[in-house]
Amino acid sequence: MKSIVYICSLITFMLFTSSAATAAPQVGVMIGSDSGINAKFGDIKLGVGLDKFSITADKMINFNNTPHFYYGFGGKIADINSSKHDLKLGARAIFGAQTSVERFTFFVEAQPILYIIDDVKVELEAIAGVRYQF
Repeated sequence: MKSIVYICSLITFMLFTSSAATAAPQVGVMIGSDSGINAKFGDIKLGVGLDKFSITADKMINFNNTPHFYYGFGGKIADINSSKHDLKLGARAIFGAQTSVERFTFFVEAQPILYIIDDVKVELEAIAGVRYQF
């Protein structure tokens, strides 16, 4: 429970310190390691995996002079199983590419994750998806 409070505090901190908080929100879908809903608010990206329930939050940073490539850092809470009280918590980096066509943004990401609760291990995950800009 203490780790969930810590993650929620971290997400709140990232939202309030976002440098592009006035950018138009984007909402869409993602497939891959986490298939579900993906949203972007300025330089903060949130995801909810629906196949295996997970919640992710990441701070995105564009490479200098290249708006199509980005990196970042964040966290993930995964495999929440109410019958066994299983919880996986991980710190992660993200490396991605994106392009926009009219109001749609297409993206692909690689995400190395260090899981620190339940079982300490490193995994490489990936997603691809599309978001609509409002």
